[in-house]
Amino acid sequence: MAFPGADLLDDVEFAPVTRGQIARGVAAAGIGAGDVLMVHVRLSALGWVVGGIDTVVRALRDAVGAEGTLVAFCGWDDSPYHVAFWPRRWQTAYDELPGFDPAVSSSRRDFGGFPERLRTWPGAIRSPHPEVSFAALGARAGELIADVEDPWGPDGTLGRLTTLGGKVLLLGAPLKTLTLCHHAEAIAAVEGKRYHSYRMPVRTSEGDVWRDYTTLDTFYGALPYDVESAVGNLARQAVAAGAGVQGRVGAAEIWTFDARRAVRAVREWIEERF
Repeated sequence: MAFPGADLLDDVEFAPVTRGQIARGVAAAGIGAGDVLMVHVRLSALGWVVGGIDTVVRALRDAVGAEGTLVAFCGWDDSPYHVAFWPRRWQTAYDELPGFDPAVSSSRRDFGGFPERLRTWPGAIRSPHPEVSFAALGARAGELIADVEDPWGPDGTLGRLTTLGGKVLLLGAPLKTLTLCHHAEAIAAVEGKRYHSYRMPVRTSEGDVWRDYTTLDTFYGALPYDVESAVGNLARQAVAAGAGVQGRVGAAEIWTFDARRAVRAVREWIEERF
């Protein structure tokens, strides 16, 4: 059996990415001890990371230190957010869907491996909203994780991240993954925002209960942006306003955003246009 990275032996310029290299790279992009840091990771963009996603978590913890906190957007891999649009013969299968349990229900796979790894890391806590759930690990995790009706709003995890002067790191992840933009959408003073209503099963002490939810429609679009990637476009407004610092780790481009500056830039752009 070939070892990881064996296919790269003939590339004389390639070097495996290490824990120390990641920690130094994110520090050079503005991440420091005590930071409250939301993270989006595209592991494949980094190249071969020795130790995989576990190494990424450890390196980021090295960067923020014992007083720092890491945050990830988890969602729910089995979320029935779209079920109302499915054929009825498919919908009936969800009658037996196990209820959402923050301690057990897995993160969305299309968010990459980082949210699930952070969610399952010893000491991590997770918010209870079945569609818009976040995991946090570290000194200020309890201040970030909220059980609120509007998880994208001022008292949701992203609102609290912004209030605490937090940052967002895109570690090899593209600008279109800057979930913080949805918080800016939620607080922007404009009319005509789109919301999505849905039902979700949640685990309770008395068994699974189906509940009704309505949240900002971040999937189909909160506003008629008429662009291929609404979040990517909004993130570029934050970059243009100077809210982001660019860096590099291994083969990957990285971005560090000041949450307050980014939210302000995106909110103002939305309010000017809508």
